[in-house]
Amino acid sequence: MRTERGLRMQAGRFFDESPDDAPALPEEAVLRVLWMTAQGMVWPWLLQSMCRPDAIKQALQAELIWAPVGDHLGYHITDAGRRRIVEWYQENRPGRGAEDNAGHWRAVTQR
Repeated sequence: MRTERGLRMQAGRFFDESPDDAPALPEEAVLRVLWMTAQGMVWPWLLQSMCRPDAIKQALQAELIWAPVGDHLGYHITDAGRRRIVEWYQENRPGRGAEDNAGHWRAVTQR
């Protein structure tokens, strides 16, 4: 099932089908990679099904995450990646009174 915004729903989950060659990679896409990695979604098949490939690539190039090693160590968030997602969380978490950030929160966390 497809939605209006280019998302595909499968088994109750949404997958972003935005073109990888979009003019600009939204900041939310890289933050989503960091959020998912910080939440433990570290296996390649899992992270790649929940995040844009170009966002994963940018997070790797910026050394915000480390690539998987072998078959038993998935993606790993770096100290720089953790600092960035914690800063974002502190500014955007629910209940902080920033109702105008609700769309930004949903774009990153899918909650």
